[in-house]
Amino acid sequence: MTDQVTAGRFKQVRRSRALLLAAFRSHPGPITWGLVGSLLYGTSLVAWSVALGELCNDVVIPRFDNGHVATGTIVAVLLVVAAVGVLQGSAGLIRRWTLVVTRARFDATLRDAVVQRYHQLPMTYHQVHSTGQKLAHVTTDAEAAAELPARLPDVLGMLVLFVVIVGWVLVVDPVLALVGGMMIPALLLVNSVYQKQVEVPAQAVQERLGRVTEVAHESFDGAALVKMLGRDRVERDRFVAEAAGLRDAKIKLAVREWMLDSLVESIPTVTSLVIVIVGAFRVNSGAITVGALVSFVNVFAMVVVPMRTIGNVLGDVPRMLAGYARVQTVLDEPLPPATADPQPLPDGPLDVCVQDLSFTYPGGAAALSGVSFHVPSGATVAITGGTGSGKTTLLLALTGLLPPTGGTVLLNGADLSRISPADRVAAIAAAFQEPFLFAGSLAGNVLLDFDASAAASAAADPRLDEALRLARATALVDGQPNGPDTPVGERGVTLSGGERQRIALARALAHRPRLLLLDEATSAVDATTRQEIMSGLTTGLTSTTTIVVTTSAATLALADAVVYLEQGRVAGVGSHADLLRIDGYDRLIRAYERERVQA
Repeated sequence: MTDQVTAGRFKQVRRSRALLLAAFRSHPGPITWGLVGSLLYGTSLVAWSVALGELCNDVVIPRFDNGHVATGTIVAVLLVVAAVGVLQGSAGLIRRWTLVVTRARFDATLRDAVVQRYHQLPMTYHQVHSTGQKLAHVTTDAEAAAELPARLPDVLGMLVLFVVIVGWVLVVDPVLALVGGMMIPALLLVNSVYQKQVEVPAQAVQERLGRVTEVAHESFDGAALVKMLGRDRVERDRFVAEAAGLRDAKIKLAVREWMLDSLVESIPTVTSLVIVIVGAFRVNSGAITVGALVSFVNVFAMVVVPMRTIGNVLGDVPRMLAGYARVQTVLDEPLPPATADPQPLPDGPLDVCVQDLSFTYPGGAAALSGVSFHVPSGATVAITGGTGSGKTTLLLALTGLLPPTGGTVLLNGADLSRISPADRVAAIAAAFQEPFLFAGSLAGNVLLDFDASAAASAAADPRLDEALRLARATALVDGQPNGPDTPVGERGVTLSGGERQRIALARALAHRPRLLLLDEATSAVDATTRQEIMSGLTTGLTSTTTIVVTTSAATLALADAVVYLEQGRVAGVGSHADLLRIDGYDRLIRAYERERVQA
């Protein structure tokens, strides 16, 4: 048990060091100024106690003894007191400013780093981690981690203050220094016990914060489903349960923090009382002056400042490190290996050759196994199959978002896995069944340009007109109150499902891709418009190779060839008419068509 505690302490020290070094490398200026301010503040506190003692010795006591004090003495003492006050106020201002600046800047640095890592991580990471937890890493976890470097200058400054106080009291009167020093072991004991008691509750608070964010995000994101199915109360109860757990964890942590504060405040108070009693005997014996005793009492009363500062930070360290550890789990996620010796992607329409392609999701069964087919440049090939046959997985593998676990995809003879990301993005575009729209304008969502200053030029961009025409969305955009400048709301909430799909399709087409991948991208569009879109794509994109996942018999009939999947394997390749001779294919297409008619 002792070994586990020791190992835990070493782990905490290593994490603290890593966090502080990362913060200092990112923002050395504010942290350095914060350290200067804290040192000046601590020095001013000691100077104030010394000045207070001299004020008693040179002004107050002579006034009572002789009834007279030299004016020059009064002026000198008051000037010293004023100077100390100005120094203390200035140093306090620097401390406050640097604390806020360091916290805000390092918080932003961590958030930027996490978001950047999210963008770099593969699709498999995002498929197994909830959006709520990812949001918690960017918000509450980064905010908690930024607290430690922001408060580091205070801790170091207070440590220096503590050392200065110890040296001063030992020089002035070792007896009173010994009496006052008795409170140090007591304070250290309180902090040690507190650290052991608070680590687990602090980690629990951060974990529950993530779960509350996760539940809230799911409820808000699925608001339509929640209301339609009458799940309001269930979702509310689920959120209340998580919020209650967070509340209880915070209360448990707060109670222990209150106990620490109470003990930290009571120990110096009792110590000051003992110093007054012992000090009175020391004054009567002539060992020290009244001013020295006043300075002693004031100094030890102020010792609570550094001890409380250090204690509060130590008390919050588990929570801060828990937040940083959760952030670090994202930053430590291994990135996909960089493309070694990237191959250039030849010009012209892309010839797609899929050879023995396989893919298995982590911890799951094989989604694709030995898939092979060929798509000539400029051709349109449809992929179809039953639910769970691997259609979407295959399309994601063709985009390069899911690296296959076996086999290769060749584009004009170049291995997709060895093509640079920039070339791949420039050549391939995709539209999915569940389109995502940004909370910007229609034109911005098509051209992915949300700069307000570029709105006018975006609306006049020829790519916009061409893409809207091919996606049969020209009338949709022209019918909006502000045309292409009309905002669509979050996730395109002001548009219907079919309208969102057409805007997403126009976005893929505006990219002017050499390989266009469509995953049921027109499933919510009416049959007539869908046929117009597919016919237009087939005849109007002669220089674009198109692969479309679909279950529509009309769309399958328009394709140059159809790839039929069953349980992740190719069960047939050929024209729609030829594949109808396969019993499984024929029954599948007839079932899909009956479902459409009934719908």
